[in-house]
Amino acid sequence: MAEETLPKFNPRRPRTILVELRRPHKSYASQAHNQLLHGIIEQAQQFDWHLLDAYVDDWMPAAVAPRLGGAMVVSLPDEPLPSRLRESGCPTVRIGRLPHEMDDLLPSVLPDFYTAGRLAVDHFHERGFQHLAFVGRDPWGNSKVLYDGYHESATELGMSIHPIRLKQDSSAFGPRDDKSDVFTRRARQIGEELRNLPKPVGVLSFSDMACADICIWCAMAGLSVPEDVAVLGIGNNQFDCELAAVRLSSIDMNREEQGRRAALLLHDLLSGKEPPEAPIMVPPKGIEARRSTDILAVADPLVARAIRFMWDHLTAPLNVEDVAGEMGVARRKLERAFRKSLGRGVKEELRRKRLDLARQMLRSTDLTVAEIADATCFGADMTLHRAFNAEFGITPRQFRVAMQSQSGKSCREGGLKGAGQAIKAKVKGAQDFP
Repeated sequence: MAEETLPKFNPRRPRTILVELRRPHKSYASQAHNQLLHGIIEQAQQFDWHLLDAYVDDWMPAAVAPRLGGAMVVSLPDEPLPSRLRESGCPTVRIGRLPHEMDDLLPSVLPDFYTAGRLAVDHFHERGFQHLAFVGRDPWGNSKVLYDGYHESATELGMSIHPIRLKQDSSAFGPRDDKSDVFTRRARQIGEELRNLPKPVGVLSFSDMACADICIWCAMAGLSVPEDVAVLGIGNNQFDCELAAVRLSSIDMNREEQGRRAALLLHDLLSGKEPPEAPIMVPPKGIEARRSTDILAVADPLVARAIRFMWDHLTAPLNVEDVAGEMGVARRKLERAFRKSLGRGVKEELRRKRLDLARQMLRSTDLTVAEIADATCFGADMTLHRAFNAEFGITPRQFRVAMQSQSGKSCREGGLKGAGQAIKAKVKGAQDFP
């Protein structure tokens, strides 16, 4: 078949928008794919666009071309489809993962993995960790930008960081090895390296699936998650996170917002606006904290057990006597141990963690402030109001409004600069997601 050339773009065509989103080959990738598509569809409906599925590799039927008004593609700028779209003058936006050297020719909307790495460090630092590790591929692949943000932020905070390199495929182990052999060898490698690190250690890796494996490898090595090794994934894929050996905390990369921003950028191009000089970087939505990082890094086993009990019963009306009784020690002994390990007492830790829970509920639920106050054992909404304002410098309602207004904004390259930093300036700790 002869190579087809698209006719020149006509700005008066009906707004039929070509969408090239390659369907995932594995079920665990479908969630991110659907989130991206949902963001595109939601925004396209506001513009009264008709979306056309371009499930193609390097060509497009000639019948489609005359109706085409714009395009959103995942192909790289130098691949056939975007090349022909550019040649025709058709406004086109790339929805990618990493920057490309030709992004000046094809405007791009990308996830901000650098900021995700920094957010991971904030998550571990808030929990008192001083030692971190990163399990990455060898060669790095897509995880290098994530590691750069992770490494730089950890270095700024004086935390130690240990890179662990993982061979990317089974060919590294020999042609006769099957998947179970590779899994066993990787378990041996990662288990040995993690055992040799100072404890407790916080670990970030390049995907939720990789982190689910790390939880298993820790168990095989006699290491406890999260008490010895706290594990944080990226992608927040519900399938991988909820069905992991230990329910997995993960960074939500805000794929729906990436799709929405791509549609907004295309709308700007169709309106005659100049393309941005640099890719639009979409910051992570936050961290969905689950069991795999639900711990404070403390050496005293009494304090560690007490914290675990308290965190597991935040919605129960516990007091200091209840916690001491559960631990089988006198209140004074428990208080001394807490102040030595954490620099704060049992009551202060309960209050701190309940405020974290309230903040999470304000961000992720439609419950009223009064309902959240009752659920987090603050009683009256004014009690929560005063405690929240004293801790974060903002009221619960103002925090909820700030989080809602932050949704839909983007930031450009540059770490925590841009949208994330703007919110931090307004809300103390607003990005330190519990």
